[in-house]
Amino acid sequence: MRPLRHSWLSVPILLSCLFWPVPASQSDAPDAEAVPLARYLAYARAAADWTWEHRDELLESWKDSFDPRSPFGYRPPGGLLEMAVIDAHFYEKEKKPVYAERAKHILLSYRDHRTRFPEWARRLRPDYEQPGVPVLPDFFTVMRFIRAFDTLRRLDALTPKEAVHLETDISESMDYVLQTQEWGPMNRAVLRAESLAWALRALPGHPKAGSWEMQRRALGDDNWGNWQIEDATIYHGVWLYALLGYADALGRREELLRTPEMTYYARYFLRLMAPSGMVPDFGDAWWNGNWNRFLVFFEAAAAHHRDPELKWAAATIVRRFLDLENPRNIGLAYNLLDCARWGADDIPSRRPTAPSGEVLEDVVGKKIVFRSGWRPDSTYLLLNYRDEGDGGLNFRDYLRDTIPVEEEKMTHGHADENSIVLLMSGGSVLLHDAGYRDFMPSGPFGAYRQDYFHNRLCFRPRKIFFGQKEGQWRYSRREAVPGQGVLEFFRDSGAYRRVRTQKVDFLALDDFDYSRTRLVDDNWGGQWDRVTVYVKDPEMFVIFDIFKSLREEFFTLASLWHTRQVLARGENWFETAYDRIQSEALSPARRLLLLFPLTHYRPLAVEPQRRHSQEEWTISQTTAQHFELGQTAVLAAVLMPHNADADLDSLATRVVKASAEGNVAGLTLSAEGREIIVAAKIDPRRDMIRDWRRPKYTYESGRIEFAGFETDGDFLFASRRDSRLAYTIVNLTRALFEGRPLCEAGTSYYGLAFDGSPDRGGRGRLRYWRDEADLSPKE
Repeated sequence: MRPLRHSWLSVPILLSCLFWPVPASQSDAPDAEAVPLARYLAYARAAADWTWEHRDELLESWKDSFDPRSPFGYRPPGGLLEMAVIDAHFYEKEKKPVYAERAKHILLSYRDHRTRFPEWARRLRPDYEQPGVPVLPDFFTVMRFIRAFDTLRRLDALTPKEAVHLETDISESMDYVLQTQEWGPMNRAVLRAESLAWALRALPGHPKAGSWEMQRRALGDDNWGNWQIEDATIYHGVWLYALLGYADALGRREELLRTPEMTYYARYFLRLMAPSGMVPDFGDAWWNGNWNRFLVFFEAAAAHHRDPELKWAAATIVRRFLDLENPRNIGLAYNLLDCARWGADDIPSRRPTAPSGEVLEDVVGKKIVFRSGWRPDSTYLLLNYRDEGDGGLNFRDYLRDTIPVEEEKMTHGHADENSIVLLMSGGSVLLHDAGYRDFMPSGPFGAYRQDYFHNRLCFRPRKIFFGQKEGQWRYSRREAVPGQGVLEFFRDSGAYRRVRTQKVDFLALDDFDYSRTRLVDDNWGGQWDRVTVYVKDPEMFVIFDIFKSLREEFFTLASLWHTRQVLARGENWFETAYDRIQSEALSPARRLLLLFPLTHYRPLAVEPQRRHSQEEWTISQTTAQHFELGQTAVLAAVLMPHNADADLDSLATRVVKASAEGNVAGLTLSAEGREIIVAAKIDPRRDMIRDWRRPKYTYESGRIEFAGFETDGDFLFASRRDSRLAYTIVNLTRALFEGRPLCEAGTSYYGLAFDGSPDRGGRGRLRYWRDEADLSPKE
């Protein structure tokens, strides 16, 4: 074992309105209990009081940080509108004049903050030519001004002059909001729709109400009853919350939550919940970002569906992130007000019990979660194979044609197809996703959206220059010849290239879970299957990355794995750990042994790479060759979560045998007196040898052999202890072990052969066969 020494650069915390600071992980916390809605209201009231009392210093802080050169243009002070909404709410409930006066003060003085924006800066922006600098330029917050105004106007808390003053601010700001045209089922469109809905509710008789209603429908109808085109955790939260706000303004919130799409999303995000206490960050997202909006969604969904598991999701987020005893975050207080308005107290919290599973299917969600349970110390792995997809074509084309987007999918998705987004065990983060960006539109090399920032296989239709180590025989001299760095070879501008993905198979069983997912790049001419196997005892993940060339070409393949710390290195293995993600220190209790069992002509490398706004390490295993049409190659990895004091050499020797020959990739593992066998067919389509009759395959065409087994199955998992053999074989007609028959499908009639010949019978494939066998010698 050889320790590695390295140092880290300090990384400043990235500030954003989309996520909040969080306390340390609580892996030993009890199961979450539902939070009384009164506590949400108490936080909102106290935060509004605190903001009012400190408004002068908050405004001074805003003035000190105000940047007229910001690419976003004029941005008024944050937090004041949220306070106004909360005060207007309590005025309606309690009729105390102090709340109305405070809310009125905020709204009536809000236009005055534009004096901070200089004339020279206004002239630089064509969108400010007419009618000038808007009072409400940010469509993330426009609706908050209108919500407070609507309540005060409805309760006759405004004089006629005050009402006209505020109506003008709203009208001019709505004109500005609609100058930029963004539409489709995505966050930026529904935020505009929400603002329009509130403007119509507050000013139904306005001269422009007809135009507002037309555009409200144009934007809102695209989002109501449609799948969101985005695949990014932060923007899922924004879209869900804005859509709820839109429905609230229309008085149709319950109707929205009854739609099939919103019902789906309630279960979808629940099933994604990780031991971190939040939906993992995939696509444009930050670690545990935007939990506040997901909290509102789960509370509203739990109340509508009367679902204790959704209530558990809300309670878990509260337990993990919310300090109810320190009510100073007014943005969060605004969210908690809606938790109280849309939630319900009579629903208990109940922890889910669902095992590993698809989230939720292979058309819209395209994710698979492997989990040992639902507690903070459970093991959890998220595989994301979501592509840009076929849905929402007109919306995606419009965005691609209108805004300068290059590095991301339409919109906010990454080149993360078939990647491992998150691996956790024992409360520790062991693998993690790439993050959003350091600056717009993306950081260097497309950071952090391109494929080489993710835990996945990367391939290119060209060949890397390996060079040679001293003493090797690649060249006519034996001296070392420097080769290319792996990241140097793969990096480019980071521009996203569209691919398509499919689920091939998924099974969740008592002793293992198994998935096979596929990425196809039609332009580059490559196909990559990722076989993921969760071995539950002893706990580990076996990964086979199987590449198939769809054309004759040179290809370079690299399996990339990212980490914060490389703590030790041995022969073909690395011990890795995440000590922190940005400002959050992570639990050091568990580490990850990353082992590469197939080694011939597959060099390993460790290189520094910046990810998630921090310095990390990229571990790679690479191979490159000329491929004939249909030729395949396999890279494999074994992921072993373990305690910090584990014997690494003992763990590494659990892999007894590994091979990728004869159309089968397989491992034999040793574990406490048992032998575990994991194998997958490299190319399942190689079995298809005829078309004039069915089945198109025969046992002989699909036959593979590994570790004593002979079968035509696509996947094999077995455990042997002494004379007892437990096995599961997937998609098979026959299986033998050491020459002993294990199972065989019956002969059936298929008929109607295309060549007109009589049927001779055939064996259809069993979905899977799962059994035990006694291998004792027969007397």
